[in-house]
Amino acid sequence: MIHVLFNSSAAGTLRQVLSDRGVRQKVVDLTDVLDWGPISSGNFEDREAWFDHHIPSSNVGWNWIAEHVAEFRRKLAADADRLIWIAPRSAADQSGLYWFLAQFGAADARMIVADYPLHDAWRGEPPDSLGGLQPEAIGELLDGCPRVALGKARFPVDRWKTLMAEDTLVRVVEDGVLNSAPDDYFDRFLLSRCSNEWTKWRRVIGDAIVEAWDFGLNPCDALMHWRLRELVGRKEVACDGELPLYYTTPAREVRVRRITAG
Repeated sequence: MIHVLFNSSAAGTLRQVLSDRGVRQKVVDLTDVLDWGPISSGNFEDREAWFDHHIPSSNVGWNWIAEHVAEFRRKLAADADRLIWIAPRSAADQSGLYWFLAQFGAADARMIVADYPLHDAWRGEPPDSLGGLQPEAIGELLDGCPRVALGKARFPVDRWKTLMAEDTLVRVVEDGVLNSAPDDYFDRFLLSRCSNEWTKWRRVIGDAIVEAWDFGLNPCDALMHWRLRELVGRKEVACDGELPLYYTTPAREVRVRRITAG
C-alpha cells in the first residue's frame, strides 16, 4: 500500500511514525503546493517559469517542480493500492486531491479525511493542515480514522477542470469548498499588519500568516512573500531597500511600511 499526501511536512512525520512502528509502507508526497500559482495550462514547466519571475529564489530556483511531479507519478505507478490523506480545511490538500483525481481517477480511492477534532486539538477544531500535526496526532489518524471511499458529492472528481478554466492564481477553502479567489485575496492580512511605522518585512509576513490562521486560512510564506512584493510594486507598501529573494538572508534586515493614500 502507498500513503498519498499533499503536504511534504506531514509525509515526513508519517514516515517517522511508520518507521518507529516497524511498518514497511511507502509514503508518497506531492511537493508542489497547488493552492496558488498558475494551473490553467496543466503544464508544470509553466508554473516553474511563473514562480521564477514572480518570486525569484536565491536557492535552486523553482526548476525542481516538474521533476518532482514526474517522480510522484513514477512512485504512484508502483502500487495501485493507495490511501489518500487530506485535511479538508487545507486549500493545498484539496487542490492536490483534485489534481490527483484528474490524473488518476477515483475508481478505487480510499481516504483518511481529517475533518474532526483530534486529541488535544487547538480550540477543539479539526486540523487546518496535516503539516502542523505532531507524530502523536498522525498516529491517531493512522490508528483511528476510518478509511472511506471518495465522497463524490463532497469532492467532485471534475473540480480540477473547473478550477483550471477559472484561471486564477489563488485557491481557498470557503465553507468546506475549494474555490478560486482573486490574486489579492491575502493582501488584507499583510496590509493589516503593515503599519505606518517601519517594520521588518519578515515580521509583517509572519504576523499576517498568524492573522490568516484565525480565519481558518493557511497561506504559506512563499505566497505571502509574492503578495508583499506585489504590494511594494503597486506602491501600497514602501520598502527601505529591496525585498530579498526568496530563501535569502540579507546582510541588512529590510523594513516596510504602509503608504497612506493622499
